[in-house]
Amino acid sequence: MALLDRVEETGPPPRSTQWMNPTRSAAIIAVIAIHTIADTVGLRFTDHGTPSWWTANVIDSFSRWSVPVFLMIAGALALDPEKGGRPRDFLSKRFWRIGVPLIVWTAVYIPYRLFFMAGRETGWDPFTAILTGSPFVQLYFLYILALLALLTPFMRQLTVHGSRRAQWGTALVLLGIGIVDHFASVLGGVGEPNIATRFLPMMGYYLLGWIMRDYVVRGAALAWSLVGFLGAIAVTMLWAGFGPGDRPWVVVYEYLSPTVVVMSLTGYLVLHRLFDDDSRPYLGLRRLFPYSFGVFLLHPLLVYSLRDLIGVPDSPVAVLVHGLVLPLVYALVCAVVTKGALSIPVVRVAFGEVPAGVASAPLPMEDPSDGEDAAEGLPVSEPGLPDGEPDLADAEEDVPGAEADLPEEDAPPEPERSLD
Repeated sequence: MALLDRVEETGPPPRSTQWMNPTRSAAIIAVIAIHTIADTVGLRFTDHGTPSWWTANVIDSFSRWSVPVFLMIAGALALDPEKGGRPRDFLSKRFWRIGVPLIVWTAVYIPYRLFFMAGRETGWDPFTAILTGSPFVQLYFLYILALLALLTPFMRQLTVHGSRRAQWGTALVLLGIGIVDHFASVLGGVGEPNIATRFLPMMGYYLLGWIMRDYVVRGAALAWSLVGFLGAIAVTMLWAGFGPGDRPWVVVYEYLSPTVVVMSLTGYLVLHRLFDDDSRPYLGLRRLFPYSFGVFLLHPLLVYSLRDLIGVPDSPVAVLVHGLVLPLVYALVCAVVTKGALSIPVVRVAFGEVPAGVASAPLPMEDPSDGEDAAEGLPVSEPGLPDGEPDLADAEEDVPGAEADLPEEDAPPEPERSLD
């Protein structure tokens, strides 16, 4: 508690949140990369320690920050005490932004998994998958956001009335509980996430997103943040390759492993500094952002449907193509499809659009810097299909953004699971 005593009672002054838009675009591309090479890391196409596996491990380790950062951005926008309003209005919009897409895309991906991907697995039960809160690779993040949305009006009381010291203390306790939960489930085999509890270990990230939102690191602080970010990636990569057990990456890939926690918190600061200039396009990442939620929702359809045509990541060159090139292609294709879908009145609701006249009060996630509604940051999905079996590895995401009145993203992901 001595460290908390040194925390100032108030935080830094509010800053523009525009840096979050290119950050979410970069995060959704990282999420796609996780999913494209997840089966390679999970030993479906190669063996542990081969050149192909190491190539996939490097890409995956460099992408692990994406889902927690998505969640932190969601919390940074939703928990802002200056964007209050009635809980009824907030929850009404959250129903359309999160609840409707959750229902629609669960209904899309369950038949897709049952019939199109029937050859990958046996004995998969849709009802049980829904009860786990992860019926398909990326959808678990929507289930996490839905439960966090229900609690947000109450959690905002801490950001409205609590001191910055109290906020830090609460967030660190929540994050510590999440880390303990991670070790209990992965190392001890105790407990398993389900539809009602999947969000709980991630609450620390959600609150820390608000607490750390307006910090901009420079000089020595930026250097130390970079050291923490790159060092955590290196430790993750090396432990995945040389750690104990038959599948050592399962321990360090999880979003609440200590290495990914350090990577995510320092990465949040580094990305804020990197994208801090509101006037720069950042290689088109700002232009992708309005469609990032659609990219989050759609990309698994391309990842799994096109493998029979383009081949699988089973060699170092193929892994590089799947992990570095195809995520950009998939993101562009999904963005184009999303743009078209948003022009169709009925279809756009499936992409998180709020019908006209719903909840006229300001949305707590609205970004005053651009006047547009911003959707929660959706994380990445889990690489591979989550089915709750102990030998599978996980993945996840934050809700990506939207254009104009589109929800700003998130996707995401909790650690991925590759089906064997």
